[in-house]
Amino acid sequence: MVGGLAELGLARRLAGAALLTCGPGTHEIVTLDERLPTALVASRPELSARLLAEVFGPLLVLEPAERALLVGTLEVWLECGGSVGRAAVRLRCHRNTVFNRLRRLERLTSRSLSHPRELVETVLALDALRLSAARG
Repeated sequence: MVGGLAELGLARRLAGAALLTCGPGTHEIVTLDERLPTALVASRPELSARLLAEVFGPLLVLEPAERALLVGTLEVWLECGGSVGRAAVRLRCHRNTVFNRLRRLERLTSRSLSHPRELVETVLALDALRLSAARG
């Protein structure tokens, strides 16, 4: 919401930041407040690329199907609030399979999903990966 004409430029820049979080050709309605971390990643493509290479570099050299399996497991686990049991139900696999995939991801990225700072880096790198895939 704009409080006056003086804030119009800022509002436009913030709307542009929200737009950067959407994939090309999508017709989504989003608010910046829903996507602040992703907007931070999207607004600095040079840092986003560096973060992606630093965190997910070893993951990026895997076969596409294997990479998709690990990334998909991570996405579902995050959507399930870090619950391996709920993620296993959604993925239609055993919870040990989810554990094993997440542990493999941790080994590849050298980041622990149980350490808050490393989890933040992983989630931001995941946003960078999604954005880079959407841009082609």
